[in-house]
Amino acid sequence: MRPYAIALCAAVLLVAFDILSAPALFLRTAGETIVLVRQIHGETPLTIRFIHSVQKTPVEEFLTARADGRFHLYRTRYQSHGVGLPFLPEEGAFRQEDGHFVLDMDRTYETLSLRTGVGTQLVIEAGGQELRAYERYPAGTRIDLTVAPLYTYFD
Repeated sequence: MRPYAIALCAAVLLVAFDILSAPALFLRTAGETIVLVRQIHGETPLTIRFIHSVQKTPVEEFLTARADGRFHLYRTRYQSHGVGLPFLPEEGAFRQEDGHFVLDMDRTYETLSLRTGVGTQLVIEAGGQELRAYERYPAGTRIDLTVAPLYTYFD
């Protein structure tokens, strides 16, 4: 019976280690850390939606959070051209679709830092959940999205 108990304990420890060392997607502010996705295997979809501060129109940015800790921006969708919105051919494949401007692109980021703003209605969607940052945090709050091992949540 004793070898069985030792083997069972070892198996439980290995599974716990695997879970805790897997990359997770975190949202961090100065006073809070939230786990958005517990385990990232390969790539996990991430969408950021907001109202553009100058154009006052909706913008959607489609990304993936990667297990290697980086973020990949592959598409932006918006309703108007103007200051701060991409439109040049060298920025990606540009097209119009259902009354929106769509830019397919290939950009990689090591980190993502966002800020809530007055009227920007920042929303982050990942792991099947939607976090309305503009309702949860005051304007001007810095929000960092990071991919790190799950055990860092307990630091």
